Amino acid sequence: MKKFAALLLAVVMVSVCSSLIAPAAAKAQVVTAVSAEEISTDVNAARFLNMLNHNYVYNTAFDNADEVVNNSVLALLHLRDTENEDFINETYVRGFIKDMYGIDIVDMSALNAEFPQMDGYVYIIPRGFTSYNHEIVSVSENEDGSFTVITDVTIGVHDADAKTERAVSLFVENEQSAFGYSLIYSNIIENGTDI
Repeated sequence: MKKFAALLLAVVMVSVCSSLIAPAAAKAQVVTAVSAEEISTDVNAARFLNMLNHNYVYNTAFDNADEVVNNSVLALLHLRDTENEDFINETYVRGFIKDMYGIDIVDMSALNAEFPQMDGYVYIIPRGFTSYNHEIVSVSENEDGSFTVITDVTIGVHDADAKTERAVSLFVENEQSAFGYSLIYSNIIENGTDI
């Protein structure tokens, strides 16, 4: 009788455990059933967000090579020269700009001519600078395969209170970029929350 009771108890325990595990396993299967398109969209959104949060070039600054270089330096401050922190190796700056924006800057020798110079380095202009923190609102693939990304961007101005604006950015695929894409423009639209 004791053996029968122990066997009956074991069967009941297995049944109870099975009934608890089966719904959890079914739920896990539902969660992992995601389409390749959704995964690709999520990966691109994460990639675009990473790029935007390392971007210091906005609006008309894209039209001026000096501004692109001087603003890109801000994303690379952690790589400044250890012996002379006023400079950063131009190889880092050139590589970042090519990867981020798809722009190949061949000669930086005339850059910041009115400031101190060091061969093979870019002078970091001393100034207060603005920080940008983006949050994705939407990612839309365009007919030509480019992506339009709308974000809410919190702008931390060095001498004022932070504010949040809307930004519209365009990314194009670039196989030569470490990011896989180039940022063609990023425009901050003041009072543009209805975009």
